[in-house]
Amino acid sequence: MAIIINTIKTLKTNKFNYFLLSISILIGTILRYNFWADKPADSIEISTLGYSLGHNFLDIPLDKVITWQQLLSPLRFDATIPYSDVIHNLMTESTHPPLYFLLTHFWLKIFTQDGEIVSLVVGRSLSALFGVLAIPAIFALGCFAFRSQIVGQIAAALMAVSPYGIYIAQEARHYTLTILWIMISLAFLIQAIRCIQQQKKLPLWLGGFWIIINSLGIATHYFFALTLAAEGLVMGWFLLRDIKQFSQRYWCHIYIVGLGSLVGCLVWLPAVTGISSNDLTSWIDTSYDLDEIWQPILRLFVWGITMIFMLPVEGTNTFISILSGVTMLLVLVWIFPGLWRGWKRAFAERGVSYIASPLAGLSIQILGAFLGFAILLFLFVIYGLGKDISLVARYGFVYFPVVLLLLASSMASCWQNNIEDKKTRSKLFKNIPNFFRATGKKVVVIILVMGLCGALSVVTNYAYQKSRRADLLAQVIQTKSQAPILIAMSYKTHSEIRALMAIGLYFQSLEKRLIYQQKH
Repeated sequence: MAIIINTIKTLKTNKFNYFLLSISILIGTILRYNFWADKPADSIEISTLGYSLGHNFLDIPLDKVITWQQLLSPLRFDATIPYSDVIHNLMTESTHPPLYFLLTHFWLKIFTQDGEIVSLVVGRSLSALFGVLAIPAIFALGCFAFRSQIVGQIAAALMAVSPYGIYIAQEARHYTLTILWIMISLAFLIQAIRCIQQQKKLPLWLGGFWIIINSLGIATHYFFALTLAAEGLVMGWFLLRDIKQFSQRYWCHIYIVGLGSLVGCLVWLPAVTGISSNDLTSWIDTSYDLDEIWQPILRLFVWGITMIFMLPVEGTNTFISILSGVTMLLVLVWIFPGLWRGWKRAFAERGVSYIASPLAGLSIQILGAFLGFAILLFLFVIYGLGKDISLVARYGFVYFPVVLLLLASSMASCWQNNIEDKKTRSKLFKNIPNFFRATGKKVVVIILVMGLCGALSVVTNYAYQKSRRADLLAQVIQTKSQAPILIAMSYKTHSEIRALMAIGLYFQSLEKRLIYQQKH
């Protein structure tokens, strides 16, 4: 991070730049910390809270009737439980590394009283905090990678209003922290390749910090290994381009970092080996049926679009959902020519005033290669290993910040070449007035406005709804039941227990509201 901070200091800064960044942080904070309390708990959020408290889900009796208070016992805070229990129960029952759960344990201890059932809002607030920190982090990375505060400002604005970014920040999960590790690791990758291009050795202290960050990343989420694999492939690509110099001393430090990062991954190998056959991951098995085998590619494309903008597609009638989908597609087609021209200018480094250094083109190569290799790795996992990780959007965090950075580089080029774009006329649409052309600054405005609309759609629960709507089911049960309520369900893994606990949390909230109304 010191390298990034020093880079920003060398750029021309003024109060207006800090003001713009503050606006992005403020908007991002408001969007992430509002309208989430009423969203129902998801099964995986229950998992985060229960394991972070040091409890397990296998001690809940399955062969007798219990109250919802007994059902929610894994969510009750016990101040006497040590951090070691968090690690033990998590590694015994779950498929995740412990770092984020340990941080959540500390976080919950601050805001929760002994014997109290933990608040879902408190659990989500830590993830939201890391989501807010991602805004200045991507600003710093944009400035460092492109030597341009315009790229940094646009990247920060994109992060602030990204529907996908808000979705993962409003869940009590470890994705936002992993995104921070990814951005820091990418900064080290860019600096390392710059050293290689200049035939200079990467400082050992810098390589040591890179290894530490990579180790922290894999200790937060195992999918960080995909980030490391993509970085390794990017580095291998540059090695092939410099194959005659592969034995030079400036490559030796890169090999040391690679070896150290590999060791940081291998320590988790005993825990990872059984994940693919675990019943908890059976739901993502790839379908090779001819009518479904192409769907993962389409899903990856759709999730990628939602990283930028989105409209209400859930919780509305069919007409609104279809209209929203068609509108997003039309906007994408509308702005794509302008973005493509902007990206070509940025890559070519000709006549682009936003580029303050020839290193910007190198950064585009690095980030573009990383994105390409990351998507290839996803396809390998889906079709080669038989695990369809495209079924849910959240795994896209692996390449999420890279998508925003590449988009920001193109948008910055569009912004700086606004006058030139106005003069450019497509042969196909030469008679269309400039007002209706998505060129120059208009591209930037359209994307940010659409992003804000998508952010509001997520915040108000018209997009990225929970996969299991415990609130709706509980309402139906409460409305239809004429007698005292008794709920029974089948059991395969503790995932079903967590889903039932989500319903219990909703009934608990109803009880609290009733008590409050009686008192007031």
